[in-house]
Amino acid sequence: MKLKISSNAVNDPRHRAAQTGSNQDRNRRQTRTSEYVEKQTLTEKLYNSQGPELRRSLFSLKQLFQDDKDLVPEFVASEGLTCFIKVGAEADHNYQNYILRALSQIMLFVDGMNGVINHSETVQWLYTLTGSLSRLVVKTSLKLLIVFVEYAESNSPLLINAVNAVDGQRGVKPWSYLMEVLEERNGSDTELLMFAMTLINKTLAVLPDQDSFYDVTDSLEQLGMETIIHKHMNNKGTEPDLRAQFTSYEVSKT
Repeated sequence: MKLKISSNAVNDPRHRAAQTGSNQDRNRRQTRTSEYVEKQTLTEKLYNSQGPELRRSLFSLKQLFQDDKDLVPEFVASEGLTCFIKVGAEADHNYQNYILRALSQIMLFVDGMNGVINHSETVQWLYTLTGSLSRLVVKTSLKLLIVFVEYAESNSPLLINAVNAVDGQRGVKPWSYLMEVLEERNGSDTELLMFAMTLINKTLAVLPDQDSFYDVTDSLEQLGMETIIHKHMNNKGTEPDLRAQFTSYEVSKT
């Protein structure tokens, strides 16, 4: 037997409200499903894209993470950081900068920063990028490493481990990339020098023991840190803030 529904029931405000609520629930479910698919396919899209399509995808990442905070832990959990490194390793400096912009947004969130902390390859990659020929990539990488070290005292030893791993594979002394920045091999500017010295000083300031401290400073001295400091401190044109960073380094050793 069919249930007969009167026209009055259809026009009943309560009936319309129930329909509206049902539609809203359905829309929410569809939205959640769409977001889930987006999160699941984001890394796959990055891996499978190239050329202009990859550029557009990378460029939009920062805004995506900014607009949807739930996307950050999902991206980290789906090995998104590994995806960044693999895509970035084969990309030019413009693409790398888009990745760094997205990573900077990820690191604003606790889940994102914890993801970086637990993914040593990301820290190693950031240190490697301080040796880039692109000033913008170097600058952004240094800034992100400073944020990383400032986030927790326990991150300083993690950075040292990353530096040792990268430079050990290269067969050079630890901190060689940063010393190249300080030596202005690629036409450094004051801002780059400031970021490099700030990173060194902040790393040294929170080390848990003297052995770790002197392991870092001994390597820096062997790479010519004293010569660099002497050059800039005797240059009347050296910015006061940069002088302060060099002075802070010298004082920390006394």
